[in-house]
Amino acid sequence: MDIMRWKKLTLCLDVCGFFFRDQPTYKPSEELMTFLESGLPPVYIGFGSIVVEEPQSLTNAVLRAVAGAGVRAIVSRGWSNLGRGSPNSKDVFYLDDCPHEWLFQHVAAVVHHGGAGTTACGLFNGRPTVVVPFFGE
Repeated sequence: MDIMRWKKLTLCLDVCGFFFRDQPTYKPSEELMTFLESGLPPVYIGFGSIVVEEPQSLTNAVLRAVAGAGVRAIVSRGWSNLGRGSPNSKDVFYLDDCPHEWLFQHVAAVVHHGGAGTTACGLFNGRPTVVVPFFGE
């Protein structure tokens, strides 16, 4: 293929995929490290920027799913503030802010709403990923 034809062809290409941030500097709290080290790797459950009208109902559904599956979980509070006012337990840890690049190295699976960054980070770390669709997804 001559160079002019190649240049015309490359102008028509779109490269799709994910980009990854560098590993951030992060020091987890003692409480988070104790939870991670106190049993099998937990499942991460987080819906990030999704805002629901009844966060307590979603929190209750998440807790039923965790109990039904017999797993431990890290529940990201996110914009809906899941678990507001609920204490951590031996099976559920409520998390405010933590970089996925660090956290997903320590979890068994990732349950989320399908955002591009969370999806990319879960797949990059080789974690099974379950997407819970919300409005229009």
